[in-house]
Amino acid sequence: MSKIAFNDECVHVVFLGVPNVPGIAAEIFGEISNHSVGVNMVTQNTMRGGRSDLSFLIHKDKLDEMIPLCREISERVGGQGVSFATEVAAITVDLTSPADSAHTLAKMFKALASVKVNIEIINSTTESAICIVSKTKALEGLEALKHAFE
Repeated sequence: MSKIAFNDECVHVVFLGVPNVPGIAAEIFGEISNHSVGVNMVTQNTMRGGRSDLSFLIHKDKLDEMIPLCREISERVGGQGVSFATEVAAITVDLTSPADSAHTLAKMFKALASVKVNIEIINSTTESAICIVSKTKALEGLEALKHAFE
């Protein structure tokens, strides 16, 4: 059975439309690290026009501190704004082996789809896959995954 983890105490932070040039991510995360805020599941999506969306998760107890900080950073780096999604949960499934990862991912996606859980963001490594889902459907998704991987 694959190990499954659940976190509904996270916030999805997205720096919208930041310039897609070297050093922007370093500036963003350097400033965040100065405030001792942990981040995980960093993703970047390159868009047209030399802009990118840069997103990550933080713990919900850091939200009040992060809102003004992230807005100030976004303005300073020439971003188009910041969004904070608080009604999300992260579900992580350990991938048993790199050779079997496609099978495990297919099984995970099928289990979530079977209970109509829409995946908002997916991030995977050779060790695990993390899905960000709406908090309203997260527990159903968790139960479906537990059943699928028993």
